[in-house]
Amino acid sequence: MTADERIARHRLSVLHHAQQYKNISNTCRLFGISRTVYYKWLKRFEIFGYEGLLDITPAKPNMPNKVPPDKVQAILDYVIHFPSHGPKRIANELSHQGIKISDCGVYNVLKRHGLNRKVSRLLYMQQAMGNVMVTEDYLRTVEPPKPEHIHADHPGHILSQDTFYVGTIKGIGRIYQQTGIDCYSSFGFAKVYPDKTAKSAVDFLETKVLPVYRSLGIPLDRVLTDNGKEYTTHWGSQNHEYEAMLKKHHIRHTRIKPRSPRTNGFVERLNKTLLEEFYQLAFLRKRYYSLEELQQDLDEFMIHYNFQRTHQGYRLKGRVPAEKFLNGKRRLALPQPR
Repeated sequence: MTADERIARHRLSVLHHAQQYKNISNTCRLFGISRTVYYKWLKRFEIFGYEGLLDITPAKPNMPNKVPPDKVQAILDYVIHFPSHGPKRIANELSHQGIKISDCGVYNVLKRHGLNRKVSRLLYMQQAMGNVMVTEDYLRTVEPPKPEHIHADHPGHILSQDTFYVGTIKGIGRIYQQTGIDCYSSFGFAKVYPDKTAKSAVDFLETKVLPVYRSLGIPLDRVLTDNGKEYTTHWGSQNHEYEAMLKKHHIRHTRIKPRSPRTNGFVERLNKTLLEEFYQLAFLRKRYYSLEELQQDLDEFMIHYNFQRTHQGYRLKGRVPAEKFLNGKRRLALPQPR
């Protein structure tokens, strides 16, 4: 006797008991069912007989809006290459490839495949690459405080700069990154160093940042940093290498309030993006033996970040940073009176 037949015989015995003792309420209490369930069984028995007491297999629902298999495969292939991207980013990037699908459709596909969480997508990427080793450092994510909005009127109005500790690599040692982002356009800059000194901060501006602004004829008006020793002095003397360099180039220096990192939220968000979309994946795919080798791959990613990767924030709304950086116009104004 199958399980379905045992269920049907049990239901039939309930109906017989109620018929024999002429008391439906007592029968329902005795068998632990509601009167609604009893009358549902009775109605099915009256229409279909004994077969009506068998469990009915629900019909497979018709899903007219189900994502086609080719788009599902495109989403899964995309996740392998960019596991840290969410549904909205995936939908936007696929639309640039001619694959039209909503972010809700992407989320439903990820949900059905158990990939709606970032950690699950990272594991899926590892399995697809044949690397199933998972470490705590790999799964650890950084959640910086929600950044405050910084108002910038044009490219070069404000550059946000920060020192980001990347980690330690055997054979190379500690790795720090000098990060900069144009607060008007989100155009980013990054360079790795073995230390976090004023010399590194100066070198970053003079070799990575200022040449780009100069080549486009865009003056850099102001730099926003935290109160780290690489950016300012904490003593009475104002003789600081970084501040002297800014004064030389006629660039204003603004520092955030102590213990208020969210004031510099633009660059903190860029640090998180680089951690999730570059470093976590790069260190899984490749072993680095020098800072120069790491910088080469970082430069390639920054080209992707600035010229190919769409941004979903309120400033760019699906555009790439280079588009706003190159097309931004400065306001015409008279020089400040002396």
